[in-house]
Amino acid sequence: MLQPFKNIRLTLLTLLLVQLCWAQEPTEALTWFKKGLTLIDKEQNYDDGIKALDSAAALHPEKKLLIQIKYAKGVALNSQGNLSKAVAVLEENIPLIETCDDITKIKFHANNYRVLGDVYKGKGKSLLAMKNYQKALSFSEKYSARSKATVLHQIGVLLMEKRNYLEAEKYFHQTTDQYLNEHLQLGKYINLGEVYLETDRNTQAKQQYDKAEKLALKNKNNMALCHIYIGYANIFFEANNYKKAIEYYEKTIELSEEIGAQFLTTSSLLYLAIAYNKTKQAFKALPYLDQAAVFLNKEPSINYQLNLYDTYASVYENMGDYEKSIIYLKKVNAVKDSIFNIEKNKQFEELKIAYETKEKQQEIEFLKLQKKKNELEISQKEKALKALNLEKELEASQHQNTILQLQKDRSENENKIILLKKSRELAEAEASKSQQLKNAYLIGFIVFSIPLGILLIVYYQKLKTQRALAKKQEELNAKQILTLKKEQELKSIRASIEGQEKERKRIAQELHDAVGGSLAGIKLQLDHLSSKEPKLLSIVHHLDETYNQVRHISHDLLLEKIENDEFVQVIKNYLKKIATSTHINIDISFFNETLINQVSNAIQTNLYKIVQELINNTIKHAEASSIEIQLNGHSDMVNLLYEDDGKGFLYEESTEGIGLRNINERIDSLGGSLTIDSKQNHGTLVNIIIPIKKTAICHIR
Repeated sequence: MLQPFKNIRLTLLTLLLVQLCWAQEPTEALTWFKKGLTLIDKEQNYDDGIKALDSAAALHPEKKLLIQIKYAKGVALNSQGNLSKAVAVLEENIPLIETCDDITKIKFHANNYRVLGDVYKGKGKSLLAMKNYQKALSFSEKYSARSKATVLHQIGVLLMEKRNYLEAEKYFHQTTDQYLNEHLQLGKYINLGEVYLETDRNTQAKQQYDKAEKLALKNKNNMALCHIYIGYANIFFEANNYKKAIEYYEKTIELSEEIGAQFLTTSSLLYLAIAYNKTKQAFKALPYLDQAAVFLNKEPSINYQLNLYDTYASVYENMGDYEKSIIYLKKVNAVKDSIFNIEKNKQFEELKIAYETKEKQQEIEFLKLQKKKNELEISQKEKALKALNLEKELEASQHQNTILQLQKDRSENENKIILLKKSRELAEAEASKSQQLKNAYLIGFIVFSIPLGILLIVYYQKLKTQRALAKKQEELNAKQILTLKKEQELKSIRASIEGQEKERKRIAQELHDAVGGSLAGIKLQLDHLSSKEPKLLSIVHHLDETYNQVRHISHDLLLEKIENDEFVQVIKNYLKKIATSTHINIDISFFNETLINQVSNAIQTNLYKIVQELINNTIKHAEASSIEIQLNGHSDMVNLLYEDDGKGFLYEESTEGIGLRNINERIDSLGGSLTIDSKQNHGTLVNIIIPIKKTAICHIR
């Protein structure tokens, strides 16, 4: 997924800071501060802009200006991709802002927490990002409607990164009011473009990117253009137009490197590698993946690393290097496991908080019940005292014996009350003990369930990984069997070609020694007779041509030129002869001629025959006007690139002729590889790689 557009434009920052820089005499620190803003906002020169801000901070400015300098530096570092440094600078600002008055504190916190949320979002820490956005929202509601709209927009971006596209779309549409300036509108168009792209609404996505491109060009916002070009590239990618997608990815890399936006460069490098892998050019994808890996080692991001390892695995699989593919698949699983553990820890914390909250709620309910019981006891005692007072008044008029009886009854009642109270206390103690036991059982169940669940999940993942490894091992075994079969076929082919070459040599020698010698003898006799009989001149001439043809055929079969001359010169002489006898323009270039001349006779002979077959095919079928040949020598291989501008053919639909079959057999006998890229009316490109070993390199003759 594309990294969402960071719409924290420093123009907004400039507007805020100009408001806060109330009428005071310009100082040297303020001058450096304004210079830094100009470099970052207008010229997008982050490196020099940050240096200017550091110069301003080194002059010990007053507190409010220092806060603004740190905030501007945090924004610049975030846009540049230095996320760890951005976090450090913005968090340093928080205690400084706390010392300001309430109005200033609201303004600074609203912006500082919002950008801090952006940085954590860029680091892939969604929970911390949302916490900072919530803090920013609480201050923004007291600060300004525009600030609130900005935070709502960023929450939409965060939801989009979590792939909750429909919810994100709602937030983006909520921000379409009079508080959105051009820079926020630009961010909204780009992010809506990605939402539509991810939900298979490519036409609507392109409309949003078109609107964004106009605003970005108007404001000379190269950072935004990078995101827009990535959007266009992804639209073409989804339409399987990989050539156009690659153009836009390369355009993005060039622009992002120019402005120093490293995360955008990394994202584009990954997509470019995927595009080349899709076009079956896996060998071109590896350099881009290596460049992306260098940056991710400095600034780790879980999402990017997961994408990197997954692409490495796919590329190596397409290249046939299954061992490296499995290594990177293991890395993918390791990253996924780490994400899973983080989520499980988060869920455990949430469960713990929920349990503690429930426990406290139960304690509160128990205290409320206890209070009601106490109030009821007090009320009962008050009623009992009133009744006793009434009884005393009545007893005052009665006899002394009755008073004594009543006093006795009262004593008995008090004892009963005491007994009832004790019984109630015992019942409450039993209830408390029972509740504690229930809590202990609940805690024990939770403590037992969590590790059991984790063990089950780990066991499931282990089984899943083992199945995947077993499947890959089966595939590797099948590949090894195919390789052994291929090697056996290659041995047969090599033996066949060696036999053919011996037979060619024998026939060539017979033609040269026997037939050629006989023709030469006949020619000498006829030369002697032709001086006496002029009619024999035409026969002598015809015999001379026949002798030359036999001699030419024997030389082609025997390839004495390769044995006697330098191979590069033999190729040049042959192509020069072809060029003079046809209308085709032939251009040939060599790299490392010394090494090419040193490779074994077997490789040189087969290369010569392959060039002959390719030239013959072009002359007979291609209707070409020019041919370009490159022969490159490397320490471990020889590479032949052959290209003509003829009418081409559909290689997938064609059947192999004798010439192409001969070429394939020669390449297979040398353990090489052949790639043909040809389309109707677009010419033909042939790429041949023949491996060489140290033992296959001859000494210079």
